[in-house]
Amino acid sequence: MIKKTFKWKESKKSVFFEKKKEVITLLNKKNLEFLKKTKNQKNNKSRVCLHKSDRENIHEMIVFHKKGSYVRPHKHLNKLESFFIISGEVILVIFNKNGKPVQKIEMGDYHSGKTFFYKMKKNYFHTQIIKKDTMFKEVTNGPFKKNKTLNAKWSPEDQKKSKVKKYLLNLKNYKIK
Repeated sequence: MIKKTFKWKESKKSVFFEKKKEVITLLNKKNLEFLKKTKNQKNNKSRVCLHKSDRENIHEMIVFHKKGSYVRPHKHLNKLESFFIISGEVILVIFNKNGKPVQKIEMGDYHSGKTFFYKMKKNYFHTQIIKKDTMFKEVTNGPFKKNKTLNAKWSPEDQKKSKVKKYLLNLKNYKIK
């Protein structure tokens, strides 16, 4: 039998896995609404992992970021990343190695007429500016190893809130030449 309702277990703050793995996973809006609740978020973000564990070769996640959330510029070493917007709006920013934005791409869901999907095949420093509450599907190759993601040293750390606010404002207003 195919299960349409889910029970999630929190593996660490704001990261959820299915309690019981099903042969076919079916999700609807109701299954994911809990991600939007503040109590289930860390730094205004939460995610559901559709893979069994961090050791899996393919990592599929449904991710929620609240408007204004900070995604520190980063790059993935020897990993692909695909990003598909379910709802919301972001600006994808790609940087050169010195932290200068070289491309800004307005993104929205399919019905917005904007770019709704990207697949990054090279390890560029990048970030997303979260313009509206946004739900997206992210896929990358595993296994997950924290040291395979490099945060940009030229960007503010998450906990430095005033620097983050200023950085995001400057980045949002930055014009690509």
